[in-house]
Amino acid sequence: PDGGPRLLETVRTPLGRSGFVCVPLFADELGRGAALVDHTARAVSLAASLGARCVSLAGMIPSLTGYGFDVLRHRRYPAAVTTGHAATVVSVVRTVHAALDATGRDLADLEVAFAGLGSIGASSLELLLSLAARPPRRLLLCDVRGSGPRLRELGRRLRERGLAGEVEAVEARRMLPDAVHAADLLVTAVSGATAVLDVDRLRPGAVVVDDSFPHCFDTGRALARMRERSDVLVLGGGLLHVGSTGREVADDLPAAAAAGYLAQPWIEGTLASCRAESLLRASDDRLPLVHGLVDAAVARAHWDAMEEAGVTAAPLHLLGHTVGPAAGAGLSEPPSDTELRR
Repeated sequence: PDGGPRLLETVRTPLGRSGFVCVPLFADELGRGAALVDHTARAVSLAASLGARCVSLAGMIPSLTGYGFDVLRHRRYPAAVTTGHAATVVSVVRTVHAALDATGRDLADLEVAFAGLGSIGASSLELLLSLAARPPRRLLLCDVRGSGPRLRELGRRLRERGLAGEVEAVEARRMLPDAVHAADLLVTAVSGATAVLDVDRLRPGAVVVDDSFPHCFDTGRALARMRERSDVLVLGGGLLHVGSTGREVADDLPAAAAAGYLAQPWIEGTLASCRAESLLRASDDRLPLVHGLVDAAVARAHWDAMEEAGVTAAPLHLLGHTVGPAAGAGLSEPPSDTELRR
């Protein structure tokens, strides 16, 4: 009501307490410029005043603020600031591993497509390939119109390092190309409010791990295909399992707002990857803060930190729905409001 940031909730985890501070903007009101930076700076300061030792940016805020640099330049803060992108990269790769394990697949046997090779996509690709015993059978790199030369150069470097064999680069138009829809494994991290992936065009047996904000496909159609045909897995990629959690809304949140917030689907024991990054950094200040693009060393440091902390992939899921252990296992309903309140 006062146009300032406010605390919405606190989640207790084995890693520590994580608060969720919200800026007074709807997602469609976000945009580059001084207003978003100022709102974000005030939110960081509020979080620090509430006791946060490290504050992670979330959603589209990093990419709209120069991957966090605009926020850092705006003022000095009593808390460390990180983008959350390194933990998100780890979350995407852990989700890919969990999906392949659940479906009995080996990356080396698959045609793999990466759509959206920005901060999250490119770093997830690097981490996935560097951890793999063998490269995928074929790798398809896709990004916006005009990205072809950059993608071909990326493919060349991956081949030189032995991380990839056959690589093809394609550019997206309004929708992702047919070749992307035909892949066995699709990892997507695109920005924009329109759906660019048509889940009805996916080949049977396909696995999609998406960290786009918002999702780059019609989530209703994805849930319907998994229920009705049980022949694909279409998953969110930005959630981690951190262990037992307890969730409390802020005391000063209006009753109607608190009820609406608690009614949102939530998978027990999980936390958004960006929030996990700030918790990990608060408990170990040797972990590098993330500003700008995520390089291989930073991604690997966060991978190792999660291994040590026992943080794993969240249950396979889309939105608040958990997905069966293999394609064809169907979906479970999201938790009830009563379950969410516990």
